[in-house]
Amino acid sequence: MSDLRDSYVAGRWFVLRRARPIDCARWRFLFEGAPPESVLEVLAQYQNCDGGFGHALEPDFWNPLSSPIQTWAATEIIHGLNYNNSNHPIVRGILSYLESGVDFDGRTWSRTLATNNDYPHAEWWSHEGGSGERSYNPTAALAGFALQFSEPGSALHQMALRISREAFATLLASRSVETHELSCFHRLVQCAHGLGADIGVDLSAVEKLIRTESNAAITQDTSTWATEYVVRPSRFIRSRSDPLFAENEGLVRYECDLLKETQLDDGSWPVTWHWSSFPDEWPIAREWWKSIIVIENVQFLREMESFHKTEDRS
Repeated sequence: MSDLRDSYVAGRWFVLRRARPIDCARWRFLFEGAPPESVLEVLAQYQNCDGGFGHALEPDFWNPLSSPIQTWAATEIIHGLNYNNSNHPIVRGILSYLESGVDFDGRTWSRTLATNNDYPHAEWWSHEGGSGERSYNPTAALAGFALQFSEPGSALHQMALRISREAFATLLASRSVETHELSCFHRLVQCAHGLGADIGVDLSAVEKLIRTESNAAITQDTSTWATEYVVRPSRFIRSRSDPLFAENEGLVRYECDLLKETQLDDGSWPVTWHWSSFPDEWPIAREWWKSIIVIENVQFLREMESFHKTEDRS
């Protein structure tokens, strides 16, 4: 692929012909002006009566029952819509699920559930029990969603404030942070800033640490980027206004060029991970992931394209 237009056209062809309805709806919202409600209408099909989400919304585990991780996946889609209607039934359902206390130990929501083992899944979503099942992935991001959408002064809002304080204190005291957990902390900071909530934590210190950890997490060996599940700049940098952008301009340029070079003839990109079990189901999940990756990559290229043009003129 030679430029953004080529990547867009090929990616569009792939998504609109081969993606799940939820990802087709996201594409039309992000790139073709469809209203956010068109995405929410499809997203509702993954929501259970308790307000949580399941049904392989996150394609690496197919548990139809509600889980914190699948609910987190739904919140990320909602954030991507820049949607702020706290009275929408989907949002109210999520808040109800979070407030119910299910899959919550008083400090964190469980990363995996025992029922995951009953359905096709990647090995990293197997439930083995013990303290390893608890982390701030996805708790920090779910607390951020509750901060943003719950009624100030409500029991859920107060719980979200407490969790946020505990999460940030844990982050500031840690020596290193796992990449997926770091992404959840990044989301929590965004939600806390957007709300202007006084959570009793120095957010500037938190942001500085997150920038440091994010820079450290980016894989410097670019020879692995196209074939291995590693951390590229696009994991944390989604716009040129991000403070991390100025610190990683060269790597961002390299990733943009790499994406254009490695897009396949069908418009997708290779999936750089796989399941070692469930060989019949993994090809289906891989196909679902391809459209998600197309959306993320084309969105990243679009945000960075003017950066390329500016650099080329200089």
